[in-house]
Amino acid sequence: MNNNIIKIRQRDDKDQAIKDAIFAFSGGEKSILIQGEGKEISTAVEIAEILKQRMFPSIQISNVNLGSRPYYQRGRKQRRRNKNNFKKDIISQIEIEISKRI
Repeated sequence: MNNNIIKIRQRDDKDQAIKDAIFAFSGGEKSILIQGEGKEISTAVEIAEILKQRMFPSIQISNVNLGSRPYYQRGRKQRRRNKNNFKKDIISQIEIEISKRI
Protein backbone atom coordinates (compact mmCIF):
# COMPACT_ATOMS: atom_id res chain seq x y z
CA MET A 1 0.00 0.00 0.00
CA ASN A 2 1.41 3.38 -0.99
CA ASN A 3 -0.02 6.27 1.10
CA ASN A 4 -3.74 5.85 0.63
CA ILE A 5 -3.66 3.84 -2.62
CA ILE A 6 -4.34 0.11 -2.72
CA LYS A 7 -3.45 -1.55 -6.03
CA ILE A 8 -4.99 -4.92 -6.73
CA ARG A 9 -2.68 -7.10 -8.81
CA GLN A 10 -4.04 -10.58 -8.02
CA ARG A 11 -7.18 -12.09 -6.57
CA ASP A 12 -5.05 -13.36 -3.68
CA ASP A 13 -4.42 -9.73 -2.62
CA LYS A 14 -8.04 -9.34 -1.52
CA ASP A 15 -7.66 -10.23 2.18
CA GLN A 16 -4.50 -8.17 2.59
CA ALA A 17 -6.10 -5.18 0.82
CA ILE A 18 -9.09 -5.30 3.18
CA LYS A 19 -6.77 -5.40 6.20
CA ASP A 20 -4.66 -2.54 4.84
CA ALA A 21 -7.77 -0.41 4.29
CA ILE A 22 -9.16 -1.08 7.77
CA PHE A 23 -5.79 -0.25 9.35
CA ALA A 24 -5.51 2.93 7.27
CA PHE A 25 -8.96 4.14 8.33
CA SER A 26 -8.29 3.30 11.98
CA GLY A 27 -4.94 5.10 11.65
CA GLY A 28 -6.60 8.36 10.65
CA GLU A 29 -6.83 8.29 6.84
CA LYS A 30 -9.84 10.16 5.52
CA SER A 31 -10.00 8.42 2.13
CA ILE A 32 -8.54 5.44 0.30
CA LEU A 33 -8.21 4.79 -3.42
CA ILE A 34 -8.61 1.20 -4.62
CA GLN A 35 -7.21 0.53 -8.11
CA GLY A 36 -7.72 -2.51 -10.30
CA GLU A 37 -7.28 -3.28 -13.96
CA GLY A 38 -8.24 -6.06 -16.34
CA LYS A 39 -9.68 -9.10 -14.66
CA GLU A 40 -8.98 -7.60 -11.22
CA ILE A 41 -11.71 -4.95 -11.66
CA SER A 42 -14.22 -7.31 -10.06
CA THR A 43 -11.87 -7.89 -7.12
CA ALA A 44 -11.53 -4.12 -6.57
CA VAL A 45 -15.33 -3.74 -6.57
CA GLU A 46 -15.66 -6.66 -4.12
CA ILE A 47 -13.16 -5.07 -1.75
CA ALA A 48 -14.98 -1.74 -1.85
CA GLU A 49 -18.32 -3.42 -1.11
CA ILE A 50 -16.89 -5.55 1.71
CA LEU A 51 -15.36 -2.46 3.34
CA LYS A 52 -18.61 -0.56 2.95
CA GLN A 53 -20.59 -3.37 4.60
CA ARG A 54 -18.11 -3.99 7.44
CA MET A 55 -17.61 -0.36 8.35
CA PHE A 56 -21.14 0.89 7.64
CA PRO A 57 -22.22 3.67 8.36
CA SER A 58 -18.80 5.24 8.88
CA ILE A 59 -17.62 5.09 5.24
CA GLN A 60 -19.05 5.66 1.80
CA ILE A 61 -18.01 5.17 -1.81
CA SER A 62 -17.34 8.76 -2.82
CA ASN A 63 -16.03 8.45 -6.38
CA VAL A 64 -15.60 5.86 -9.14
CA ASN A 65 -13.44 6.42 -12.24
CA LEU A 66 -13.36 4.11 -15.23
CA GLY A 67 -10.76 4.23 -17.96
CA SER A 68 -8.26 2.32 -20.02
CA ARG A 69 -4.59 2.38 -20.93
CA PRO A 70 -2.50 0.94 -23.76
CA TYR A 71 -1.31 -2.62 -23.29
CA TYR A 72 1.49 -3.99 -25.46
CA GLN A 73 1.99 -7.69 -25.99
CA ARG A 74 4.84 -9.13 -28.00
CA GLY A 75 4.14 -11.99 -30.35
CA ARG A 76 5.77 -15.33 -29.56
CA LYS A 77 7.62 -16.08 -32.80
CA GLN A 78 8.79 -12.56 -33.55
CA ARG A 79 12.17 -10.92 -33.17
CA ARG A 80 12.76 -8.84 -30.06
CA ARG A 81 14.52 -5.97 -31.83
CA ASN A 82 11.73 -4.97 -34.20
CA LYS A 83 9.42 -2.52 -32.40
CA ASN A 84 6.64 -3.12 -34.94
CA ASN A 85 6.22 -6.66 -33.61
CA PHE A 86 4.36 -5.42 -30.55
CA LYS A 87 0.60 -5.84 -30.59
CA LYS A 88 -1.13 -2.79 -29.13
CA ASP A 89 -4.32 -3.37 -27.20
CA ILE A 90 -6.11 -1.64 -24.32
CA ILE A 91 -6.74 -2.78 -20.78
CA SER A 92 -9.63 -1.46 -18.67
CA GLN A 93 -9.04 0.23 -15.31
CA ILE A 94 -11.13 1.23 -12.30
CA GLU A 95 -10.42 3.53 -9.38
CA ILE A 96 -12.79 3.50 -6.41
CA GLU A 97 -12.44 6.15 -3.74
CA ILE A 98 -13.80 5.30 -0.31
CA SER A 99 -13.98 8.02 2.32
CA LYS A 100 -15.15 8.51 5.88
CA ARG A 101 -18.51 10.18 6.36
CA ILE A 102 -18.42 13.52 8.10
